[in-house]
Amino acid sequence: MKRNTKSIIALLLSFILIISSSLPIFAVSKASSAQPTTYSKTYNSGYRDQVCTALSAGALSYYTGSYSIETLMSQSGSTLENTLRTLMRNTHSNITSYGNCRDYADKTDCEGKTDATGNSSRQITMLYTGYQATYSQYNNGSGWNREHVWPQSLGGGNTSGGGADLHHIRPDENQTNGDRGNLKYGNLTSGTTSKGNLSGMVGGTKGSYYEPNDNVKGDVARIVLYVYVRWYTSWGADSVTEVFQSVDVLLEWCALDPVDTWEMGRNEVVQNIQGNRNVFIDYPELAWKMFGKQVPANMTTPSSGSGSSGGGTSCSHSSTTVKNATSATCGQSGYTGDTVCNSCGATVKFGTTIVATGNHSFGAWVENGSTQIRTCQTCGKTESQAAACKHSVTYVSGKVNETCGKDGYTGDVVCASCSVVVEYGSKIDATGAHSYNAWQINVETNTKTRSCYICGKTETDSAELENCAHSFTMVQNKLAATCGDDGYTGDTVCAVCYQVIAKGEVVDATGVHTFGEQIIITAPTYVESGTGKQVCEGCGMTKTGKIPPLATEDTITVEQMISCLDSDAEKVLLLLTLGMTDRLLIEEIAK
Repeated sequence: MKRNTKSIIALLLSFILIISSSLPIFAVSKASSAQPTTYSKTYNSGYRDQVCTALSAGALSYYTGSYSIETLMSQSGSTLENTLRTLMRNTHSNITSYGNCRDYADKTDCEGKTDATGNSSRQITMLYTGYQATYSQYNNGSGWNREHVWPQSLGGGNTSGGGADLHHIRPDENQTNGDRGNLKYGNLTSGTTSKGNLSGMVGGTKGSYYEPNDNVKGDVARIVLYVYVRWYTSWGADSVTEVFQSVDVLLEWCALDPVDTWEMGRNEVVQNIQGNRNVFIDYPELAWKMFGKQVPANMTTPSSGSGSSGGGTSCSHSSTTVKNATSATCGQSGYTGDTVCNSCGATVKFGTTIVATGNHSFGAWVENGSTQIRTCQTCGKTESQAAACKHSVTYVSGKVNETCGKDGYTGDVVCASCSVVVEYGSKIDATGAHSYNAWQINVETNTKTRSCYICGKTETDSAELENCAHSFTMVQNKLAATCGDDGYTGDTVCAVCYQVIAKGEVVDATGVHTFGEQIIITAPTYVESGTGKQVCEGCGMTKTGKIPPLATEDTITVEQMISCLDSDAEKVLLLLTLGMTDRLLIEEIAK
């Protein structure tokens, strides 16, 4: 896209610095006649595309105390971001309305009109096209409107707070305002030209992003930075990437399009109305420091000139001092320091952030209950881990007793709390002392064998049976005769060599059964016999027989007869048959 005057000036300044390699590296100040001698607090007295190389009076007095530029330049990252947010929030004394953004447009967005006296004659500069419209052309269908540089749909969604901040809301032609819509800002390789409805002038290109003209890119980048830091989550401005292609593109545009005197003049007027300033217009380099980026060498900024509006004789900055340098520690980043001119006090070169080393100097571990804690002696960072167990309660595990043929093991001493092996056991050598069973004689081979009943080891020796005197004998295979089976007297055997010295004899079966007690099959009554069986204790033979009644005919009584009957009716019928109608007897039977 076509580079405009403002960008060309910035590139020429950089080129002059490069070829002037014999001179110290610093941003070149503009001649005093090129800068406004003073800035009006009522109307914007700056000019578009006139690179600003000197801070205004308002800027010089704004950064004091805890917010001095020396303090701000010594910070970076979130620390710097929070400091800038506090500064711009605390000095924001007058909260404007969305209507104010229209009403003040002919004061904040006019150009070089310090002597204008009425709204009708004052021209209002459009953001994207640069066209100068009249106040009366506001929102008449083909006129101009108020542009949310940070679209409402991507921010707080309303026209209060961040949506009504004069540093944020800018006048723009209806057509380019509509073309931008809620597109993010970004670099395009192709797209559709966006033109203003009033002027027909090109305001930018729209496609997947909206890319304004080069001389506006820095303006929108610095406005987005302001909205993000000043309003942040209170207006839904959570990240600059909500409205920008990337942080790198935002910073690229900020460097490409340096601050002009019109932006500085606008900053002065808005401060007079609502109290705070856009710090990224006064010190654009703060954006790089806030995002932890390297500040571009020789970048033209308002603070790179003489340090005051009105200029003066350019200083050669031949004598400089490094200020605000801090060393990096294990947990905090450092800063190389700013190179400051000893003569004019201007910052010749801003420093860069030094990444934290991450190498902590930890003290000794300190126990705290079941935890151990150690602290870095430099940054206070702590680390914790489980405290070492004292193994106060232990038990023995894996103990194995030694035997005659196998080694043993004393067992491991194990902590009952953490299960760690406190002490490993040791081997116990096998005893070698076997526990043998009695010798077993093998007559055929004339050997004797015995085995250890613990480990199973066996040993065999000669039985020397040919020399046995059979001094010790015993009877084997003896069997008693029963009523049905023959018996055997048993063999006389040598207890040493197990030779049979004398064979036994058969004992005939006795034929006499030994029956046990009678087992009742059917129980007898007083008038009827029962049945039973008996089993022979020798051979198991059974015999069945009758069991006589409990009483004879001579001795049976009426009561015994009644006990043999099942039902009461049978019992009463018996009594009636016998002529025994005694009522008391019948009642007793019924009971």
